[in-house]
Amino acid sequence: MATIFTDFDQSIIWRHEQVAARVIEALKKRGFHASYCKTALDAREQVLNLIPSGATVGIGGSVTIRKMGLIEEIKNRGHEIFDHWIPGISQEEDLAIRRRQLTCDVFLTGCNAITLDGRLINIDFTGNRVAAMIFGPKKTILVAGINKIVRDVEAGLRRIKDVATPLNSHRRQWGKACAVAGHCVECNLPDKSCRVTTIIEMCPKGNPEFYIFLVGEECGY
Repeated sequence: MATIFTDFDQSIIWRHEQVAARVIEALKKRGFHASYCKTALDAREQVLNLIPSGATVGIGGSVTIRKMGLIEEIKNRGHEIFDHWIPGISQEEDLAIRRRQLTCDVFLTGCNAITLDGRLINIDFTGNRVAAMIFGPKKTILVAGINKIVRDVEAGLRRIKDVATPLNSHRRQWGKACAVAGHCVECNLPDKSCRVTTIIEMCPKGNPEFYIFLVGEECGY
């Protein structure tokens, strides 16, 4: 029996494609390699094709990358991986891994928000993720779901503080103010999550191999 939402679903797919096409055009004008994937599975194959044999791979703090099953596949291919989300590692090991991400061959990451005119907006707690996006790795591959697209920088910052940060804090069981309230309370506490904010206006000069895949599905936070 056909679902009553079949036509509605096709309309959503159509809108996703239209919005993504606008953003991809803007990203290309800003110097990025950008393309659209209908599903996260399609994006996964595209990402794997961009990782050279024997390359070292850094993994940013991204729910999107992990939910795509990329880490397991990359490990199976024999790549050395720098992933600081490994359970049970010490603080010293954690920091060492984050530093290795800055000099890896390929860096995989998500993005907190992308504006319609092609700007990348991110907020970090430690700063290693955004640092690696800006300079260091030989190749950066970013995957973002359609839910990350926002109208402008102001909307992007609001989305990150009211959606991404509270969800990430809740996921990690951090007793932060936003994890309790479910939205930003503009705190200035010692354990504040929103510490490093970056807006990438154009592809960084020192990182010409910066690939962005927009996915026609909601991915990550």
